[in-house]
Amino acid sequence: MITYRRTRRNWRLVAFWFFGALCILFGSMISGRLELSQGVTETGYFIALIVSLILVMFGGLLWIAVAIAAKHGAE
Repeated sequence: MITYRRTRRNWRLVAFWFFGALCILFGSMISGRLELSQGVTETGYFIALIVSLILVMFGGLLWIAVAIAAKHGAE
């Protein structure tokens, strides 16, 4: 029973870690393509900037949560 719970929790940690990596990936892809050029309004530029910042910060938050859970699980 303990092994089942531990395995189930490990899959949840892996899923959080993977989702965090995807959030950081998409946030960096958005911010890497940002360019205030012809055809891009300032409002659209700042919305994309905020969305990419939120994605990177949320991905980092997920990674921190996984690190804390892994540390508590190892003890």
